[in-house]
Amino acid sequence: MSSEHERIVGSVRSSTQKLVGKFGEKIDLLRRSSGTIRSLIREGYSADKALFAARSLFGQSEAEFVAVDGTMTQDRQLDMIIFYAGAYAYQGRLLFDRSGCRMTELNEETASASASSAIPIYEEEESLVAGKLTEGGAEIDPMRLPSSLMRLSEYYLAMKVLESDPNVKVALLDRTLAGDFGHLVWSAREWLESGHSVMEGIDTPFGTVSGSDLDLARMLTPNKELSLPPPRSQFIRYAIVEHLISAGKEISEEELISALSKGGERAERIRRKLQRLRNEYGLLEPGESCRIKPRAAAYWERVSFAAKKVAEHIFETPPGEHPVIMKVGGGERWIRSDDLDLVSLFIIQRLLRLAWGDGVLLVGLIKDTMAYELAHSVSKVLSATGKTGSMCSIPDFNSDKAVLQNYSVVEATRLNAPWRTIEYDSCFRTVVPVGEVPASAQGVKVRGAHKNVISNERTFIKAYVQLWHSDNDQAIRSHVFAYDRPCYPGLDSQRGPTLMHDDGEGVETIEPVLECGEGSPVADLVMAVLSSMAGEVIPEALGYNFPLFLADKKAKLVLEGARETYLATVAYELAKSRLDQQILFNTKFRDFRSEIEAIRRG
Repeated sequence: MSSEHERIVGSVRSSTQKLVGKFGEKIDLLRRSSGTIRSLIREGYSADKALFAARSLFGQSEAEFVAVDGTMTQDRQLDMIIFYAGAYAYQGRLLFDRSGCRMTELNEETASASASSAIPIYEEEESLVAGKLTEGGAEIDPMRLPSSLMRLSEYYLAMKVLESDPNVKVALLDRTLAGDFGHLVWSAREWLESGHSVMEGIDTPFGTVSGSDLDLARMLTPNKELSLPPPRSQFIRYAIVEHLISAGKEISEEELISALSKGGERAERIRRKLQRLRNEYGLLEPGESCRIKPRAAAYWERVSFAAKKVAEHIFETPPGEHPVIMKVGGGERWIRSDDLDLVSLFIIQRLLRLAWGDGVLLVGLIKDTMAYELAHSVSKVLSATGKTGSMCSIPDFNSDKAVLQNYSVVEATRLNAPWRTIEYDSCFRTVVPVGEVPASAQGVKVRGAHKNVISNERTFIKAYVQLWHSDNDQAIRSHVFAYDRPCYPGLDSQRGPTLMHDDGEGVETIEPVLECGEGSPVADLVMAVLSSMAGEVIPEALGYNFPLFLADKKAKLVLEGARETYLATVAYELAKSRLDQQILFNTKFRDFRSEIEAIRRG
């Protein structure tokens, strides 16, 4: 072995030893902080509470479910790119009783079991669909279009099944509902401000969609029982609009302020927002009193109709038309990746309204996540109120999942699966506690994790879960997953410590959902459902979710067949074209050279 090789081997050996040593130190620290972590974990679930939650939501002790998963790919055919994405579903039936939950049926033969689309475009048109405008021009992310398309296909399929079959009361998705919702609300703002959305200008039975409609729909997911939207910070303008829509009549400015404010700084902010709603946005009727214009009150009917229309055009494209070219206002417009994301946001909101209005249990199951809000935010807030020990001693594994996965092995003999962590409000993903000082009588001081903005509370709830361990060796365990679900009024009444947020214009109070004592019966319902689907003795499905596993396998199997078909179709249409072949097959020089070199080698 040369001296250079010896040096490299020695460097790798010492680096590896150092990393292994550091990991060992983290494990030792994990053992010492066992009590603090254990205070965040709840073993098992109550079958009685699960049955109560099922009857409360579904009106009975049984329900049909749908499990949705998707796949995506992209291929290049000469100077064309073909994007493909599809979502596929398995359906079945669940039965709840005092012993827990049983999956009594599982099938895929349904009329609405899939939503897929293959989209061919020329390379030079890729920036029109998948490009993002920056100060340097259009930047293209090659995977953005198929990724956005797959996300939309999954939400669209879930919506289609739930709206077409009222017996389906449980929807499982291989996605983070809260993560997608928060990201899409934030990212849609810049796109709407550009005025280029394909949804703006779509005609509906309720009128033509305007930019103001889209902005209201982006931020407004109203639920009076949950006090949504919260009248604070960036939500005040939308809380005013929702209050006036709900009132359905003219009210005085003082009545409005009294309903949304306790006086002081917030009252002044409400007055300023009212002036903007009158003068800048034109949403209020003229006069001293406050009344929403009738057209503005029907914003959701227009946006919801248009979102479904765009999704149907993509996945149920009319003959002779292109999936991402749509007729709007007498002309043709491209449906861009930003539009796919916007439509996904509005379909998530349709699903939320189904969950709240029709008693549907939505569950997003997240396989791999780098989230760290449980250790960085939730536990520190609880520690500040004295409800848990200090979290400073917990080792930094860079994610909640890594902490919990390692903890479950270290404490294998004392931690039985299934278990879950406490449930907490998804707004904690945007919360950072300020300092290490104990909470005051008013609450815990926090700030927003990015630009001091904190997302809406009491909308989604999250927890981590581990569903299986071996009876022969308890250290052999399934992965730790995360799940999130909507917050349900009447069932999720657990309010945690008040958060005090200085948003630059004053101190606002935030009341998130946080499990400090007895948990929500919906948590037991989710655990019952997930546990009933986690015992299939297939290594890659054990401890996961068998219907979602099957939906994933189905998606990949369909893709294999569909890929050959649509690529052959594109090749045939190109070959029979009467266009000059040298113009049509305008391949890149690198591709041309590679082909010639391959022929020469052959």
